[in-house]
Amino acid sequence: MVYRRGALLKGLSILQIYLIVISVFSFAFLIGEITNVNGQSAYSFSRFMPKYSEDGLTREFPNGAVQTLDGGEWIDSGEFIVDSNSFSATPKPVEPPAPETSGFKTLKGVTPANAPQTHLFTGVEGVGGRAGIAGFRELPGGGGQPIDANMADIGPSLNAEELKALQAEVAAKGGGDVVAGGYKGTFLNGGSGILLDGLLFAAAVAGAIQLIGGLAGWDKSLTDSLSAAAIGGIMTTSIIQSIGPTGYNWGLYGPNNWLATNQGLGITGAGWVGVIAAVVIFAATYKKESTKIVNFQCLPYEAPIGGRDCERCNGDAFRPCSEYRCKALGQSCELVNVGSSDEKCVWVNPNDALSPTITPWTTPLTENHRYTSHATRPASLGTKIVLNGATNGCIKAFTPLTFGITTNEPAQCKLDLEHKKTLDEMQFFFGNTNLYLYNHTQQFSLPSPDSLNAELPELENDGKYDFFIRCRDKNGNENVDEFAVQFCVDPSPDTTAPVIVDTSIPSDSFVKFGVGSVPLQVYVNEPATCKWSSQSKEYSVMENTMNCATSLTQINARELYTCTTNLTGIKDREENKFFFRCKDQPSKAEEDRNVNVASYEFNLRGSQPLNIISVGPNGTTTGNTQTVPVNLKVVTDDGANEGVSICSFSSTGLPNSYVLMFETNAVESTQRLDLTTGNYNYRFRCVDYGGNAAEANVTFSVFVDNVPPLVTRAYYDSTNIALKIVTNEDAVCAYSLNSCNFNFKEGIELIYSQSSNKKSHYAEWKPNMAYYIKCKDSFDNEPAPNACSIVVSATSIG
Repeated sequence: MVYRRGALLKGLSILQIYLIVISVFSFAFLIGEITNVNGQSAYSFSRFMPKYSEDGLTREFPNGAVQTLDGGEWIDSGEFIVDSNSFSATPKPVEPPAPETSGFKTLKGVTPANAPQTHLFTGVEGVGGRAGIAGFRELPGGGGQPIDANMADIGPSLNAEELKALQAEVAAKGGGDVVAGGYKGTFLNGGSGILLDGLLFAAAVAGAIQLIGGLAGWDKSLTDSLSAAAIGGIMTTSIIQSIGPTGYNWGLYGPNNWLATNQGLGITGAGWVGVIAAVVIFAATYKKESTKIVNFQCLPYEAPIGGRDCERCNGDAFRPCSEYRCKALGQSCELVNVGSSDEKCVWVNPNDALSPTITPWTTPLTENHRYTSHATRPASLGTKIVLNGATNGCIKAFTPLTFGITTNEPAQCKLDLEHKKTLDEMQFFFGNTNLYLYNHTQQFSLPSPDSLNAELPELENDGKYDFFIRCRDKNGNENVDEFAVQFCVDPSPDTTAPVIVDTSIPSDSFVKFGVGSVPLQVYVNEPATCKWSSQSKEYSVMENTMNCATSLTQINARELYTCTTNLTGIKDREENKFFFRCKDQPSKAEEDRNVNVASYEFNLRGSQPLNIISVGPNGTTTGNTQTVPVNLKVVTDDGANEGVSICSFSSTGLPNSYVLMFETNAVESTQRLDLTTGNYNYRFRCVDYGGNAAEANVTFSVFVDNVPPLVTRAYYDSTNIALKIVTNEDAVCAYSLNSCNFNFKEGIELIYSQSSNKKSHYAEWKPNMAYYIKCKDSFDNEPAPNACSIVVSATSIG
């Protein structure tokens, strides 16, 4: 009601201002008209005659003139004029009769200062067969457009020859041109005057639209669009007229004068262009906005009620029935004899005709609340929730309440504020889930009756509620009569300040280096207006306001109200503290609102750049299989948390090609890859918890070694008195004195003279003996079981 009264007072104020403006213009107009009349008044002359004492006396003159004494003055009579000085009388001059004006209107009140670029005629009866013609307006090319006394066009225009004939006819009948001049506007002449008049008229029309729209309760978008269309249409017309013959005369008007002549409905061509411009402007600017609350739920797939289609799962010999396929065919379908040759999908308990029983569930009930008897229903059909310690038992407004129910069998439940005939007609799933469960939990936060009635007075809510609940089992049996949960919301005035429940970014979070500002959402338990500051101070002196949800209909999925802002002034490598305070009941007077006396503290931690200090592998990685295991590695440092980051890798570096590394979210991130022989280049991208990012790349080669080592030399080493063999790569060698067909582990291992040199191998010198030698490299590449790397005879070396 306060809002409507305010709107009415605002509308009346606008009306008063509008009337004052109109009165000022009207007064100015009247002054102008009076000035014109005074300018046109005739002079009066006074004659002073000798005065006599007796009235009624008469005197005659030789030519028959007579004067009568009246009030001490001699008054002329008859058709004579007496000259008192010479005491003589002369006949009055006979004035010619007024011209006949039927069919022709003589222009009145027209002067050279205010006439358009037009020739006007005086004392001429209808000419050229055109009734009411008063003159003509000049057109380009020497032609003219006949007009009436109101400057309106009469009939078609005349070319130069026809205009000369018309002027000759006017002159023959004793008429003549009295004026010829440009347009005189309200304040300016010519095109400028037309533009100024158009602007004043457009402002007056727009003001009237705003006034009417405010009083009629029109949508603001509609009112503003109509005002813009009116201004645009009027000014378009004025601009076109201003560059025509009566304005700047830029030659816009063609020979047929389409823009200046009447094109229907009393509107000229220029006027119709203005109408089209107004329509286009309105269509482009008017956008009808409306608010609609949509309850969107993303729920799991719900199989059909019952199980009449269960057996369909068993009919395909080439596609055995699975548990998923079975249960997708019906709520009561189950797979029996699992794992046996007689595994089938069947309808479990098809003869069930009993609906679920509903019982209050104590476990999830919000602390300090209890269930008690419903006011009007038996215990089997209802319960009541009360707040312990409250005199009226009512729960607190804008405070989350959790309660629950249990059913004797898996059931799907719904609830509604109104009685409905079936479960499908009910509005909300209990607990926002369509699953068939034994235990069901519901949570909500309800507004106070006072705030609800203030925003939606048509509801006339008293704060008392009955939530009706109905459940259905998998066979489609549902409760005929609902189970009711009753409670009330405390109707006493709200004396509690709003509570900031959560924020979109957790406090103490890191922020990106150099970011400067961060968008934030603050979630409040009731509609409120909120502010923030970098210091903890009173709400009234906090510098920064927030964009808040102030309507009960703007509640989010968590049943909270959102305030958004952009936190600025964030410093790097430092703690950045911010303080929030809110004031509730935005629609009420300031003295009735509750404000936080303590600030909600929020902290953001400035960070430093993230660095990648090493990547791997480097060089060549070798293996003896078709694919070689390679470990990619990235080591990070600094950033938001001493280098802890999440890293991804890509072989191309293209967007959306990065894959999260297998072991990451640490200072060192690794990923195993199995690669074939070739050259490789991988890119790394790491991001820490502050949003800092770093990139690097690594280049390496993979070589597949599946060839056993080769013996390049074999000879007698006289220094060491030993058999010495040399291999082409690091290797381990063993020999047998019998044959090549021996297991490497069973052979006699050759030794190294130096641990750093694994290419030189030594064995005890045994003359006249044959050494069957096998060598294998670090990848276990060795000769075949019955083959040797080399066979050496001691007798041949000597």
